[in-house]
Amino acid sequence: MKISLSLFLLLTITSVSCQQEKNASGDDVTVMWTSFLSNLAAEDKEAFKNISGETIRCYDCLENTPSEAQQMNFLRENDSLWYDKIYDDLIYIPIDSFIANDYDILFNPKFINILQENETVISSEESNGIIYTHILVTTTLPTAFFEGGQHMFSFEKTTDGDWKFYEISTIP
Repeated sequence: MKISLSLFLLLTITSVSCQQEKNASGDDVTVMWTSFLSNLAAEDKEAFKNISGETIRCYDCLENTPSEAQQMNFLRENDSLWYDKIYDDLIYIPIDSFIANDYDILFNPKFINILQENETVISSEESNGIIYTHILVTTTLPTAFFEGGQHMFSFEKTTDGDWKFYEISTIP
């Protein structure tokens, strides 16, 4: 069932990507993604900050250390509104906090290499006159016992034509 759902999601995203290609020039997105990866490989945190929004939506940032995972477990066990607190507030990490506490954990050399080497799927959409692009990279290959996984990087095109990174998430 999980594999079927993942396959459906991948096909839907690919279809939307093809349908929405007019919203974001492929060359424009490719240049932006290549620059993003170059900045990560160079560990250029200032360039990363400049291409990022004021906050980064990042669930993994809430649990990427043992103490953070313990805090999240405590919240889930002791607060009936834990889900709302996570997804309405905690998941939005201020950019300076993201760079100070999460950047090096998430963007380690092995992960950056995976992002550079693996195939990407680009999906773009327009909503209320704003163009959003989502870049999916398979970061864990499927096996007989695991459906695999992807990371999704989301960018918003600003009114001055620049791209701003605003989310990193995982599928599943």
